Amino acid sequence: MLSALGTIDALTLLSILVKTASYAATLLAAGSVLVAHGLARLSSRGRQALVRTAILAAMAAALFSILRLPLRAGFLMGGTLDGAMDPMVLGMVAESPLGTSIAVRIVGLMLICAIVRPGRIGPRLASVGAVLACVSFALRGHAYGAPGAIAGVLVSVHLLGLAFWIGALGPLLLAARREPSDRAGALAEEFGTKAIWIVGILVAAGTGTLALLGAATPSALATPYGQFFAIKLGLFAGILSLAAVHKFRLTPALSSGSPGSGDRLRRSILVETFLIALILGMTATLTALSSPPGLGAPSAS
Repeated sequence: MLSALGTIDALTLLSILVKTASYAATLLAAGSVLVAHGLARLSSRGRQALVRTAILAAMAAALFSILRLPLRAGFLMGGTLDGAMDPMVLGMVAESPLGTSIAVRIVGLMLICAIVRPGRIGPRLASVGAVLACVSFALRGHAYGAPGAIAGVLVSVHLLGLAFWIGALGPLLLAARREPSDRAGALAEEFGTKAIWIVGILVAAGTGTLALLGAATPSALATPYGQFFAIKLGLFAGILSLAAVHKFRLTPALSSGSPGSGDRLRRSILVETFLIALILGMTATLTALSSPPGLGAPSAS
């Protein structure tokens, strides 16, 4: 792993940062839509905040996703910024799987913005957009290089679950800060119930993807990919520990109106958000610098 990190140059580092930002913004936009439909105990204030978040995150996701095209072109031209502006190379990148992935994502992000439209059509279009945005990641990368379509399906399901989780953090934080303790506790309890299923989805889809990529063996730990992934699993274990604390300690305390319970829940959510950000950054680094044992070399962008 250290040898892989030693290969990072300025363009690769910038690519990793942009990729991390595109992951975070896309999943936040999609997750905001999913949570707006999936949590019945959201307050009107929480729903309004989700709509604003979905729009702003979709705009940011579109920007960061498009920025990946010139960064990829620069990598193909030997890691130079001059290559990032070459029209011929940019055209090649736009027609590559990366270009297809970004095009599908942009369509999904545009549909997400329909959430502001009143009535039933807007939310339905936004839901389709959320699914498309998550599916777009499976159209390029390690899942795309795996044999068959099942890896892409698993990655898409995995990302939909993660998007819901990410999208719920803001409303939970807002509720713990501004809502009465009984309402905030009811929302946290509803999310905790759904989170049990989400964890199962994340674990099952992640395990299946690893198996298809040939990385679910002890020997994979000898590779940079396996080592990066082991760190991701450690961070995920930390998130699961916090989720357990939320469900069995903080949420009951909040529902009962225990003094200081809202502050404790907010601090825990902020730590959870930080761990998720680390996971997204680790994922961007992993896909840029290493490949699963069963696939070829990484693309660094």
